[in-house]
Amino acid sequence: MQITRTDTTAILLHTHFTLTLIHAHQQLRYVMQSPTAAIALCEGVLGDIQCNHRAIKWQTLTVADPVAHPDGTTTVAIVADADGLQLQLVMQFYAEHAMMRTWGTLHNLGTQSWTVTDCAIVHLIFPLAPLYLFHVDQFSWVYRRDFFSQHQSQIWPGRTPIEIRMGSYPSHYDGATSCGWFAMRPPPHDTNPQSPNQGSGVVCGIEFNGKSRVHAWATPTTTTVRNSIDTLAHQLAPNSVFEVPGMFIGGYTGDWDEAGYVTQRFAEAHIHPALPDKHYPWVQYNSWKYGQEINEAQQLAVIDTCHELGIEVVVIDLGWARTIGDWYANSTKFPRGLAPLAARAKQHGMRFGVHIAMAQCASDAPIAQEHPDWLIHTYDDYFGAGILCFGHQPCRDWIIAQISRLIETEGIDYIIQDGEDMVKYCPRTDHSHAPGDSNYANSQYGLDIVIGTILAKYPHVVLENCEDGGMMMTYKMAQLYHTSITVDNIATYATRQGIYGASYPFSPRYSVRYMQDDPTPYTLRSAIFGGPLIFMQLITDWNAEQRLDAVRAINEYKRYRTLIRDGKVIHLLPPRANVNNQGWGWDAIQSVSVPAHQSVVMVYRAMGDTPSRIIYPRGLHSDAWYLIECEDAQQQWQRRGSDIMRYGVSVALPEFGAEILRLDRIESRD
Repeated sequence: MQITRTDTTAILLHTHFTLTLIHAHQQLRYVMQSPTAAIALCEGVLGDIQCNHRAIKWQTLTVADPVAHPDGTTTVAIVADADGLQLQLVMQFYAEHAMMRTWGTLHNLGTQSWTVTDCAIVHLIFPLAPLYLFHVDQFSWVYRRDFFSQHQSQIWPGRTPIEIRMGSYPSHYDGATSCGWFAMRPPPHDTNPQSPNQGSGVVCGIEFNGKSRVHAWATPTTTTVRNSIDTLAHQLAPNSVFEVPGMFIGGYTGDWDEAGYVTQRFAEAHIHPALPDKHYPWVQYNSWKYGQEINEAQQLAVIDTCHELGIEVVVIDLGWARTIGDWYANSTKFPRGLAPLAARAKQHGMRFGVHIAMAQCASDAPIAQEHPDWLIHTYDDYFGAGILCFGHQPCRDWIIAQISRLIETEGIDYIIQDGEDMVKYCPRTDHSHAPGDSNYANSQYGLDIVIGTILAKYPHVVLENCEDGGMMMTYKMAQLYHTSITVDNIATYATRQGIYGASYPFSPRYSVRYMQDDPTPYTLRSAIFGGPLIFMQLITDWNAEQRLDAVRAINEYKRYRTLIRDGKVIHLLPPRANVNNQGWGWDAIQSVSVPAHQSVVMVYRAMGDTPSRIIYPRGLHSDAWYLIECEDAQQQWQRRGSDIMRYGVSVALPEFGAEILRLDRIESRD
């Protein structure tokens, strides 16, 4: 990377774009341009921060020389000063991705105390209007029954600004919230999922788990998008630091699927924890359906059954501990602790994990008796338990110690974090966070430190995000956890909705499926596409037919999981109608390898609609020949890629039926 400086600018010449940093009118701005249209022209604002409700007016800007790193990244350090405040930002660039990532800190070098009252994580200005902002809902039990819906929000001049809530929310929050990601593109609007529009645009990821809000508006000539932290009141005493949450922005050319794919490949390379092994994601068992009346003998028998079925991870859910907040094994249910279960699982070559509602605490737990002031309140927030405040440092240190002890003494190598709203609202004035600052403190200095510490201290432990549903679908979450829930333990059609929507902003491995419906070819196939396949069922009660169906589906899952994980997800037909929790009509989703040598298409029919449908796969080589195989129909035939994409493949299914189409590139037609 080359840099050219003037008195007020610094121009960075990158492989994929030119970035010009500008210091003018006491603001810090950047302009991104691409000669190849790999990224749409946009302008951004850095250091958009308010202290005491006044915007900081930056007086100086220093841009250091680029530093190349062995991993192929290049960083540029930026320092700006204003009235005893100093902003230190890092901008990171990537040889193989048209992306820029930023994060930083605000330092109080003076003698005056300040309160940080506003901080923009993202502030973008596009020199054209109108634009579309594409985003995907998070989960909610009560807001709507069509989960992870996708939205093409129109940002039109003269219209009311768009407002989108992001970050951690309770699963019973009665309002719309969105995944912490969006994509931008000029019109036209997509109306036919089988023929999406193309264009050059921008993707953006938000690396903040607390609640933030996007506002987007347009004039006749510009479109502005700003994401800022909600209810911020961070005390910045002399010699203290405020951490500016990270974000990334990059370019794409194509449809919304391409926007997702560009994001996912970048995130797998530079954001997510490394894959636990080459086979990940895994087939897993979770004890939820057995209820809280679990015990050692019962679960040892379950573990043996898991081994027979081909399951790879065993997780003991709620009920193993003495109570919520007292993270020791219940001696009545597990007199020898959890170690015998872990040993049996590992004897079979499986991992062993537990469920921890780490930010919840029952009033009868010893820590609640010893430190009642650590609890925000004691009313029933989660299975009778109240709420701990991770923004309070002693409480945060305690839970880290509890999880560490559990890992080290019980042989734990998988943890599901659960609970209601992982970034709690705390109005207390006797905690280590500032009054009114719990949204920021419980995220940046609370949950993030807890999970980040465990991730760094125990790299062999796999971490799964859950909060009664995918209610913290941010890129900070995806930086700290190996996978995430989408919809909670819910019906088959809703599970497919979660997979379909979440696989735009996130890699498919961040689409956990909690499978609650009885195993049939339809329900099992509905859980194959995505991340970990988790059986939340009484598997020791299955009959012979159910066991055979499950084994077949597990083998199918293992056959396709890496293709789905590493491929480009193509959204063919959305599952839009969650009628009576059973769904209506057809839906289909595809993954294609890059380059397009292999592809798998999952096709489903819920209730109603026609008994057959033409499915139009995409992303194939037009001139190549493909062998098409149907798993159930036991048919195979050869067709040219252009022919498949233009005329489609006819699939016939009964109500509540599923089919798998496999497409393999062949050298020539037989």
